Amino acid sequence: MATSENREVRPSGRITRLRVRNYRSLADVDLTLGPLTVFVGLNGAGKSNLLDVLRFVRDVVTGRMEIAVGRRGGMSALRRWSPKGRPFDVSIELHVEGEDWRAEYAFTLGGERRGEFRIKTESCRVDYQGKPHSYRIVNGQWEEMPSVQREFLNLLSQGVPMPPEELQQQITSVPSTELFLPRAALLLGDLAFAALWNTLRDMGFYTLYPNTFRAPAPPANPYPLEDDGKNIASTLQMLRKEHPQAYDRIRRYLQAAVPDVEDIGVIRVGSYLAVQVFHRRGERRAAFDLAQEADGTLRLLALFTALFQEPPCTLVGIEEPELNIHPGALMVLRDALDLASRRTQVLITTHSPDLLDKFPPESFRVVEMEDGITQVGPMVTYQQEAIRDRLFTPGELFRIEDLRREETYAPAVDVG
Repeated sequence: MATSENREVRPSGRITRLRVRNYRSLADVDLTLGPLTVFVGLNGAGKSNLLDVLRFVRDVVTGRMEIAVGRRGGMSALRRWSPKGRPFDVSIELHVEGEDWRAEYAFTLGGERRGEFRIKTESCRVDYQGKPHSYRIVNGQWEEMPSVQREFLNLLSQGVPMPPEELQQQITSVPSTELFLPRAALLLGDLAFAALWNTLRDMGFYTLYPNTFRAPAPPANPYPLEDDGKNIASTLQMLRKEHPQAYDRIRRYLQAAVPDVEDIGVIRVGSYLAVQVFHRRGERRAAFDLAQEADGTLRLLALFTALFQEPPCTLVGIEEPELNIHPGALMVLRDALDLASRRTQVLITTHSPDLLDKFPPESFRVVEMEDGITQVGPMVTYQQEAIRDRLFTPGELFRIEDLRREETYAPAVDVG
């Protein structure tokens, strides 16, 4: 895993559109994503699947596809259930925009016998600083080879004592279970493909249960904060030394959410690191290890660390950030989410009316389950207008009648 130092200068982008077909309950979802996107819906509607499909993309561009598929129960559990017994292909398409580039990236997984899978198609196009960079692979064969790859092969063939055909086979072979994008970014050194790859691999998805990071932990790679937060002590230690402004921002937000907190620190206990929270007790200041802290305080500390770590993740996804947190602290958390979204893309799922207030109506995506299929869309127009006219807050509408989906997307159909 790369360290924070070699991530500072990498050009990154933001996902503007996500198209998913047949990923678990997502039969045919096509939605836009903003700097801050809030998924709202009943339990079991498919909100978690929307975050997990992006987590899956992150996992497959940073590791082996078969491991990512296996962690989700195999191909039969990953793809949408078919009532007719006809297996579905899983397709994922992303549109990404950076400061001086934009990309379209897509791949399709098809099932094989005994739960196996193969990559049927992979396509990528990056318009980088005014020049197109692209490739396309279908059923393990090149339909379009990136030009930089041809140039790279020609350059290597001049100084490598190997038949050109053998050299080309080593570089251009396309395994049926691995994506080519990481190789395009790393082996070829193409800055266009690297910009896209960096964006997708630097996403973080957080499900933070306090017991995971309550105890002291051995020193670990401090960046990024891991999905379960277990390396939080190493992350905070690094931030205090290398990014004091980020560390101070985390401390100040925790102070605002938990009023008697004065400071946070990291100490070494033998070969372990332990996070301490300093509280004001009358005229004295008392230090408490995380093992002594309330679950809500621990979650807030981990959430603020995820949002304000340095360098920032390109995208931070959080499931139900309101869990274990007192309603009085949700305003602070809401402000932290808003501030973080100005520098990193933020996606959350929530059931909390208090957390919804003051988020702009265009940030909401209403998630519903219909006949076993997840439907996603923006909030219905009349509710958006009621919020803009200050007749109701989002939280009030949520309590009165739930947030309702504008049916702007076509009904899902069976796609193989």
